[in-house]
Amino acid sequence: MVKTLDARTSQGSNGRNILTPSFSNGVPLLFAQLGLQVNNPGASVRTLFSGIVELTANDLPINGNLVIEVYRGLGASQQLVYSAGTIVLANEFFSPCVFSFTGSEYNVPTSGSGQIIYSAYAVFTYNPLFSVNNVRLGPESFNATMYSDD
Repeated sequence: MVKTLDARTSQGSNGRNILTPSFSNGVPLLFAQLGLQVNNPGASVRTLFSGIVELTANDLPINGNLVIEVYRGLGASQQLVYSAGTIVLANEFFSPCVFSFTGSEYNVPTSGSGQIIYSAYAVFTYNPLFSVNNVRLGPESFNATMYSDD
């Protein structure tokens, strides 16, 4: 039988205002972080996560690339558990660019602290000859649910 251990949401924006800081070319930007409580887990712990990032392409002079990375842990002990990307077209016809993602991690190691932290980063890359500002439109949110077998 499956047991739900915890479920959390981290919402950085509801999408009503342009977000700051904006992206720096190729620099990961933390847009969500959450801690799942793991008390008395059974065997086979797993996490299902999903999220959304939206940006505007109206002012892009050239196509860019948006990558979402999800890490488990903090600091130097962070481990990449998910990465996915999309091309952001420099064309107002395709703006805004909405990137939603869903992923999972199986056989999650549980820590002695009783909490497992997931961090979601967005990395936007573009031709460095151009300056791009104010492309973070929102919404930005990240959801995670952790399960185990009894």
